[in-house]
Amino acid sequence: MKRVKPVRTAAVIIRLYPEERDILRFNAGLHGMSMSDYVRQTCLGIRLRRTPEERRRVRELARIGVNINQLARWANTYKQAAEAVEVLLALKELERHVREFATAAPEDSSTGEAS
Repeated sequence: MKRVKPVRTAAVIIRLYPEERDILRFNAGLHGMSMSDYVRQTCLGIRLRRTPEERRRVRELARIGVNINQLARWANTYKQAAEAVEVLLALKELERHVREFATAAPEDSSTGEAS
């Protein structure tokens, strides 16, 4: 049976000054979102990704996590071999690099310097 995707049917109407609407439109554009998505996520307390660089870093961390899971699964399956010890050591080193990557300040794309 085909799943039915829920549809948003409720509307909230707010009155804004044209300048306020322009600011909302500008901020939504900065996040690559429609005004509706921007207002919805902001008001519901969903953390917005600030920049394309931040979104790229999150995607990269997710890819790294998938690779680490695959390596860990392999190491757990083939525990007896000396190669498994090497894989576990490599996993530990990867973990260190991921932590450094996750906590590093993103670079300013216009100057190439860390902010």
